[in-house]
Amino acid sequence: MRRGAVAPDSLRRNRDFQLLCAGQGLSLLGSGASAIALPLLVLRSTGSPLHVGLVEAVWTGSLALACLPAGPIADRFDRRTVLLLCEAGRAVASAALAAAVLAGLASLPVLLVAGAVLGFLTAPFNAAVLPLVREVVPESRLPTALAVNQVRGQAAYLLGPVVGGALFGVGASWPFWLDCASYTVSVCCVLALRVRPGAPPGAREGWWPSFTTGLRFLWRQRLLRRLTLVASAQNFVFDGVYLAIVVTIARQGVSALSVGMVTATSAVGAMAGVMLAPLAGRRLPPATLLLATGVVCAALVAAMALTSAATALAALLAGCALAVAVSASVLTLARLRHTPGHLQGRTNSTIGLLFMATPPLGAALAGVMLEGMPTPAVFLVFGGLLAMLAAVSPGEGTFRSPDGEAGNAENAADASRPSPPPPATPQVPRPDGAGDAHIG
Repeated sequence: MRRGAVAPDSLRRNRDFQLLCAGQGLSLLGSGASAIALPLLVLRSTGSPLHVGLVEAVWTGSLALACLPAGPIADRFDRRTVLLLCEAGRAVASAALAAAVLAGLASLPVLLVAGAVLGFLTAPFNAAVLPLVREVVPESRLPTALAVNQVRGQAAYLLGPVVGGALFGVGASWPFWLDCASYTVSVCCVLALRVRPGAPPGAREGWWPSFTTGLRFLWRQRLLRRLTLVASAQNFVFDGVYLAIVVTIARQGVSALSVGMVTATSAVGAMAGVMLAPLAGRRLPPATLLLATGVVCAALVAAMALTSAATALAALLAGCALAVAVSASVLTLARLRHTPGHLQGRTNSTIGLLFMATPPLGAALAGVMLEGMPTPAVFLVFGGLLAMLAAVSPGEGTFRSPDGEAGNAENAADASRPSPPPPATPQVPRPDGAGDAHIG
């Protein structure tokens, strides 16, 4: 921290940490509200699930494309400045989108452009925010700060869809105005920070090597590579499942608030999974944990084919989110353990790219299938894909390899500690998602 400032040991008295928490929490709340409003707006305007999938794919795909340069940007420039520029840009883009909706000009091209802008600005923000937390929090309090950060995010994902659904029922532009206001408050919080970290120190490599360093490192690590590829494929499925649930419920003519409440259950399940993960890590080897949660997800998604009731779909969605949160802890621990400190940012950006590259395809596939197939068949297809992914998840041999986990005892010890969340573990993949396997 510059200028001789000393961060208070108590997080409650740490002014900069509280400002970051408040600003990012409100930012995530607004993003969650607009995320549920977007598919409802497209569905109401066009009546086409295919168009919903297309818009979702562009919003998430732009974030995926921006993940690779986001890491070098966060490692090269002053991270506080990066946050300010990204939040200010997102506030302007959200205001423009809200105005277009209010004026009746929110055509498909307008939604696609707005989504691309928001996605490209979100990735550098996600890459810079957690390193800035390290600047304002003492090392001894960092695990607690990261746990608070994760709980705050899940609370925002819980409330965002509910608030967004309620506001959409009042006026289609209101959720996007809320999104704009949340980004504006976040800008004010970042401006009020006392920390002035400046540009990160160290030698700077060229832009192209910066883009590829994380990818090369990840490819050489057998365990991280397999965990990342399986989780990325799961994200493909989960985004399609999420979209299928939204379309299924919306077709029944229920209110936007009801749709928001159903999808918000994923945050409830994720919060339960976060609390369950340390206990599960102590009781089960990591390979068994991955297999068990994968089988549970496959069974729950397949069970969605048996019902169209909103309450039943909400319960099944919450169960999936719980299982995903537990399995994501395995990747988080492996990534933190096997990635050198100087490669964390670029490796995380590479993993974020791989995670966010697949959901647009899942949303697009769901839109195509919902146009020409019965909804139960769509859920059965996605359940079958999850069963296949569970079957190819890394086994104990991979975890015991030279680049794998050191052993069961060490894994149990690590699992008992508060596990930091990945740099952006949003449960709402539109437009702020980038992290470990997510749903909803």
